[in-house]
Amino acid sequence: MKVTINKVLKIFIGLFIAFTIGLALLYLTPHGKFFRLLMVHAQKDRQKKVRLLSETDHQALLEACREISREIFAGNLPPTRYLIRPEPVPEISLFPQLILDVEPMFIQTKSDGRVSVGMQGGWHHYGVTAYPEGFEKPSNSFKYGDKKIIDGLWYYEDGYNPRYNKWIEKMIQKGKKSNKVHQ
Repeated sequence: MKVTINKVLKIFIGLFIAFTIGLALLYLTPHGKFFRLLMVHAQKDRQKKVRLLSETDHQALLEACREISREIFAGNLPPTRYLIRPEPVPEISLFPQLILDVEPMFIQTKSDGRVSVGMQGGWHHYGVTAYPEGFEKPSNSFKYGDKKIIDGLWYYEDGYNPRYNKWIEKMIQKGKKSNKVHQ
C-alpha cells in the first residue's frame, strides 16, 4: 500500500476539521458550558493566588492571624473550621477585615494557636497557615507548609508541586517589593 503525501495531508486536514467541529459542538452543549465555567473558575483562582501571594501585606496578614490566635488562647474563640463561603458563619464578625479581604473559603483554627486561611481552587485547596509567636514543632516530622512566605507564615496547597516554587517565590518577592514601596 502506497501512502502519498497528498493522502496524508487530506487525512490530517480531515482530522483537524473533525476536531474543530467537535470542539465547537462541545462548546455549545451543556458540557461545554461546564468546561467554560471551569476555565473561568481557573482564571479567578489564579487571580486569587496572585492576590494572596503578591498583593497582600504578609506581615499584616500574619498579625491579623495572630490576633485570632490570642482569641483562641484567651478562650474567646473555640478552635474549629469557620466556613466563610458560600454561607458565612455568624462568627465572621470576629475575624479581622484583612483576612476576609483575601476572600477565603474557610478559616481553620487549632488549639495550639495555628490559623489557616483556606482558599478553594476548584477541586483543591490552598492558602496560608500562620503560627503564633513562640510556636514549637510538635514533632520532627511536622510540616509547617509547602513554602515559607515570612517567618511565621507559610503557603500550602493540596497536591503541592515543587515545580511551582519559582512562580510562587516570584509572586512573594513581587509582594515584598510592592509592600516596601507603599511603606
